[in-house]
Amino acid sequence: MADVMDKKKAPVLNDTKPKEVKQADSAAKDELKVGPRFGLVEMILILLLAGVIFIFIFGLRQMRIEKAEIARTQNLFEQILPTFEKVTTAAKAYQAKDEFGAWPIDISELFPPSEVDTKEFKFTINDSGVVTATSTKEFGKEGIKVNYNIPGKSFEIDDPNPDAKPNVLDSWLPEE
Repeated sequence: MADVMDKKKAPVLNDTKPKEVKQADSAAKDELKVGPRFGLVEMILILLLAGVIFIFIFGLRQMRIEKAEIARTQNLFEQILPTFEKVTTAAKAYQAKDEFGAWPIDISELFPPSEVDTKEFKFTINDSGVVTATSTKEFGKEGIKVNYNIPGKSFEIDDPNPDAKPNVLDSWLPEE
């Protein structure tokens, strides 16, 4: 009878254990299926959204920096516009007094250079009546020439390297 009981218990125990394992495996599968599904498409959309946000934020920051640089450059340039008027008025008076009607050969004939020059721009005048302001390193870029033709009443900008910043823009020049 002990053999019969052992045989009855043994198969029952063997049948119970695999059934419990099968139930545990199916319960684990049910738990995995129940959670939210996060696929490749969702991951790509999140990365795309994050990329757009970063581009927008860093783009705005760079745009603010560039606007501040342009405003600083424009302010420095607009400070020398009265000097053009001052030199033009003095050059016209010089020409009117000259017996041959000639323009001054050098700016020092009108003013001491320290009176018209700034840290950012140095002024010159030539014998054809063109006043030139040449930028220095303190302006940000050396060698930009802003020419004012007194007889022609017109400005001209001569920038040897227009791709490099800072630049002097035509919109900053006064219209006559």
